[in-house]
Amino acid sequence: MIYQDSIERSTEYLRQALPIMARQEAALHPVSYAVWYDYVAQRTPALRAAVDQQLKRDGKLDESSTEAIYRQHIAEVDPQTAQRVADGFHQVLSGMAESAAQAGDQTARFGSSLTRVSERLGTGDTGYDAEALKELLEGTREMNAAVGVLQSRLSQSEREITLLREEVRRARHESLLDSLTGLANRRAFDQRLAACLAASEIAGARGMPCLVVSDIDHFKRINDDFGHNFGDQVLRAVGEILKACAPGEGMAARIGGEEFAILLPEAALPDAQTLAEKVRQTVAASRIRRHGAHETLARVTLSLGVTLHRAGESVREFLERADKAMYASKSGGRDRVTVVPA
Repeated sequence: MIYQDSIERSTEYLRQALPIMARQEAALHPVSYAVWYDYVAQRTPALRAAVDQQLKRDGKLDESSTEAIYRQHIAEVDPQTAQRVADGFHQVLSGMAESAAQAGDQTARFGSSLTRVSERLGTGDTGYDAEALKELLEGTREMNAAVGVLQSRLSQSEREITLLREEVRRARHESLLDSLTGLANRRAFDQRLAACLAASEIAGARGMPCLVVSDIDHFKRINDDFGHNFGDQVLRAVGEILKACAPGEGMAARIGGEEFAILLPEAALPDAQTLAEKVRQTVAASRIRRHGAHETLARVTLSLGVTLHRAGESVREFLERADKAMYASKSGGRDRVTVVPA
């Protein structure tokens, strides 16, 4: 448990935090309280610095900034930071292991030299202090053994850090996946979309991306009529279809409850429309049965919107145009594709 404060101390933190929380634009919910509790407790310097910076810039914390600070400093470790830390540990341990290996080699060479000197003494060669040389030889052997133990321990530590790096890498990968469908989640989609638009600005007209946004028609009715477990089946099935239809360079993502997207980094608008039609037809032709049930259920359909990025257009504007196209499909009768040109 990360909070181990006494009742008296936590009460004092509550007394300090509430007046500050009341002056913000975020509601007085547990996420907000966690941020301000940590702030007044001075538990995390990075969180306190982030809050102070936000206050200096905007005067108050709103819902989005409160949520961002909570996620970065309280709810989870930032995956990129964790990766850098793990890589740093690996680099340090690798250097230590290399240094220990070099020390071991030098000690071994020194020990060999002393052995040769000792052998010369055994042949009657004079001019050497035999007892001193024997003492040096024994000390070298002990040092060599100690370095061997050090090398062994460092090798074990390096193996453990390698495993840690793999766990961090796997956790980072999993943090970008939607656990239900296996598609990229909203975080991964936002990151890829921002990078894609930045690259398209550099590439110019040759690299304008297209976006296909889709929403499952009457999904609430599906949940109400057949239950949430079946609703999850539908989401997984739609996710599999999008994953199969998306080209290798594209990204299929679940960006909302029953909302999906396919990002096409470089595609002509007609090609994106053709892809959207393929997705629509494949989903409409599919039939999904409840686990353990034999009845064939009514078909599931999608409403889709397609658009091409405009030069200089922000991420938000691009998404809003795609959503506008998708909602046009909804209002036009559903189970259709609407294209909004750039």
